[in-house]
Amino acid sequence: MNNFLLIFACMIAGILCRHLRNFPVNTAQVLNSFIIYLSLPALVLSQMPQLLKTIDFNGRWWLPVSMAWITFFISLLFFSYIGKRYKWSHAKTGALILTAGLGNTSFVGFPILEALIGPHAIPIGVLVDQPGSFLVLSTFGIIVASFFSGAQIKPHVIAKRVLTFPPFIALFISIIWASIGLKGFDILTPAISKIASTLIPLALFAVGFQLRFDLKILKKRWLGLSLGLTFKLILIPAFFAFFYIKFLGGNDLTTHVIVVESAMASMITSAVVSTEFNLDTEMANLMVGIGIPLSLITVPLWNYFLFS
Repeated sequence: MNNFLLIFACMIAGILCRHLRNFPVNTAQVLNSFIIYLSLPALVLSQMPQLLKTIDFNGRWWLPVSMAWITFFISLLFFSYIGKRYKWSHAKTGALILTAGLGNTSFVGFPILEALIGPHAIPIGVLVDQPGSFLVLSTFGIIVASFFSGAQIKPHVIAKRVLTFPPFIALFISIIWASIGLKGFDILTPAISKIASTLIPLALFAVGFQLRFDLKILKKRWLGLSLGLTFKLILIPAFFAFFYIKFLGGNDLTTHVIVVESAMASMITSAVVSTEFNLDTEMANLMVGIGIPLSLITVPLWNYFLFS
């Protein structure tokens, strides 16, 4: 419950503070830069080393991890086709690929998993989130964002953007940390965790600061927004329910977690990356700002009809 209160409190604070003259117009851009360069790398460094040490690479770890990768590539194919059909700008298409292809599998996902399934679902949820959603964002998400931003698409240029993306650098350090250990670094863990804790409130505040609920904007954006929300909240969970339950015949805890996580709204950080790469910020923020409240209704419904 505390997480859900924080979501709405930070978003509403961002909306209200936009109207205060004390906040400069570039507030959201400054916060997004802080998130990309400090909060997000700190989150990786605080969680990934321990996760890598605990994964059983002889087990079925790849099933929950694969969900995020499959979702992103379906989103890439779907919105690339839709974007060409409706002659959308590259910025709009790229923003929808990122926000519809990446789910909020941790901050919103973990509390919902615990409420609907139980605390024993969280370890599987971590696999969905870290080597799944987050790793997709840090690699292919940045490649897609670079391409649709209109920047140079030469391989070495995109490779440079991926390799110099701060969270990706943090991921590389985490792998070394987990593999060989970095003595002395453990003393930094409390400070790193404190910095990581700034990600969600700052990201939600930035989303709220940029969010516009003007009726004219919603009418103008209704097609892309409705397609994005339908894809993320309905089509994707329906796909995984069919693929994992009907096709693979799975009906265990892992399957349950995968389907529920697939139904989550857009990842907050995907909107931050959209802004960082000059994609359609308005569309990205609408996907997050409207999608998260809707998911608090749609996710329990999926769970009820499929698993109750």
